[in-house]
Amino acid sequence: MDTFHRTGAGLLFYVVGVMALMILSFLLFEQDVQSFVTSTITFLSEKAPAGFWLISLFIIVLLTFDIVLPIPSSLVAMFAVASLGPLWGALNISIGLILSCCIGYWLGIRSDRLLGARWLSHRERQKARRLAGQLGGSTLVVMRGVPVLAETSVIAAGMIQYPFGKFLLMTSLANIGLATAYAYVGTYASVQDPFLLVVAGSIVVPALGWMLKWTWQQLADSASVSDAESDAASGEIQTIKAAFSVQHQYPVCFTRHVFARNNSDLLTILLRSRMNSGEDVLSLGCVLIVDQGVIDGNPEVLDEATQYFSQHQQYIHLMAEPFVVQGGEAIKQPEQLDILYRYLQRHQVDRHNMVIAMGGGALLDAVGYVCATFHRGIKLLRMPSTVLAQNDAGVGVKNGINAYGSKNLIGTFCPPFAVLNDLALLNTLPQRDKRAGLAEAVKVAAIRSAGFFQWLEQHVPALNAFDSRVTQHAIARCAELHIQQITQGGDPFETGNIRPLDYGHWAAHKLESLTQYDVRHGEAVAIGMALDAYYASEAGMLSRYDLRRLTGLLEKLGFTLWHPALDLCDQNGQPLIFEGLEEFRQHLGGQLCITLLTAIGTDDEVHDIDTGRLLFALRSLKQFHQPAEKQDEDQPRWQEVG
Repeated sequence: MDTFHRTGAGLLFYVVGVMALMILSFLLFEQDVQSFVTSTITFLSEKAPAGFWLISLFIIVLLTFDIVLPIPSSLVAMFAVASLGPLWGALNISIGLILSCCIGYWLGIRSDRLLGARWLSHRERQKARRLAGQLGGSTLVVMRGVPVLAETSVIAAGMIQYPFGKFLLMTSLANIGLATAYAYVGTYASVQDPFLLVVAGSIVVPALGWMLKWTWQQLADSASVSDAESDAASGEIQTIKAAFSVQHQYPVCFTRHVFARNNSDLLTILLRSRMNSGEDVLSLGCVLIVDQGVIDGNPEVLDEATQYFSQHQQYIHLMAEPFVVQGGEAIKQPEQLDILYRYLQRHQVDRHNMVIAMGGGALLDAVGYVCATFHRGIKLLRMPSTVLAQNDAGVGVKNGINAYGSKNLIGTFCPPFAVLNDLALLNTLPQRDKRAGLAEAVKVAAIRSAGFFQWLEQHVPALNAFDSRVTQHAIARCAELHIQQITQGGDPFETGNIRPLDYGHWAAHKLESLTQYDVRHGEAVAIGMALDAYYASEAGMLSRYDLRRLTGLLEKLGFTLWHPALDLCDQNGQPLIFEGLEEFRQHLGGQLCITLLTAIGTDDEVHDIDTGRLLFALRSLKQFHQPAEKQDEDQPRWQEVG
């Protein structure tokens, strides 16, 4: 029977099951546990006051695990007050009960992940969350003093993922009330059965807190009304400030043969979308946009994808036949976007559906831009199919298209819903494309991790042979370093001018344009890094030893660090590649900021480039790295510049 189509009895059965386990544990173990607790209390009482701290620890531990063990909490609480006094006893009781609630909440989360999906459908889980929101924290508060219900309520709160901050606040206030009631009973009252008094105590403190909050809000609202009336009387309009923050989070996962019948990775990721949507949808609608290059290397992928979605159609389904488009830089032209927009509109894709883009970095850039702007943003799951896309282009937050002769001139910052790297797709790549992707690994290692750089040096033969294990580590580590820079670098959306991940890119983007994108992006980045390294060495920032390490690693990986397009000059004899500096300055927003190496693993930013020194660096690059068959050709046509 499909668990996602169970009746509403699933929720009731789940809660009753938890309660039954609690009652069963009391019936089976209550006498043994109570005997142990009583004997331990007697022993510790004889040690007082020398065992003061030991008694405190014992009380806190017992009450903490009251959530999973049949602990006679009333007996322990009364012993705490009698042994430690009302104030210190109440404090220990509060700490123990608060920790117990935290453990119960955690158990609820774990039980939901391990068992909940078997008993609760997505619809029932959403109903439970809405019911919890309607009941609010009052239910938790009332149940804190009732045996069995106290434990069940906190576990259920974790199971339905009741907001933890609110949960902790409400249960803490209730536990403080419970502790206060026990302190009163143990010190002043001669009540034989303090049950009602304890329940009342768990309600009083939260109620007082709610009343204080309500009073404060009323006073604040009155003050706001008075200020508004004063402003209206004076004819002045105050500035209205809007401030909010949005947290972004997305997984980058690795798998093999994503559409295999026994591979649940894609299904798991897509179900997370449905679980988080908060809507009663029976099946998540998806569209699949595929790079023609993926089809060329993997002709069976469309049939496998169609069969995969058919197999799991009760959870996910394709809204249309997979859409195959030409990849590469051709897809990043403005006129190509209309095709993608019309495809999404024709199949009525909306913000509750999922677009799955499978292809290289260029396709992911273009589809990412379309998804970010269609309906002001629809969910995108990236499935990069090249080394370069899996370790760089596909894991970041940028998208864009080329326009007016400039690369990535138009684009947005829009994190994907998820990234799923299928390493099996890399097996059919041409050797040139496999190698090109490693340039980004060298780049991020050079600026951020000397250890990773050394690892790359040590594994050159395995990387050139495209060894599965070594290549997988290189891709994963490169992706990890990129994400660390994006998430921890302080500027994920590049509002400033510092762009360490663009090391070597000012020349790379221009070289791609000069060659009409005949040079792969990774190949251009390798040349750009080498040119910048020669400039940094000429400027005294980088040692000759580290320069040779960088260029040596790139050449050992198979990169050619010279291209004839670097010889092209304008009418004044200045190398056309230098125009990339001005284009990069405009891309940054006005101030030039170039990342240069100071050593392997560290970098610095410079805001001025000496064109004379850069020309010398370009000459050195040609002198030492021009392919041998080109050495006898004409000398460069450059003129002195700067």
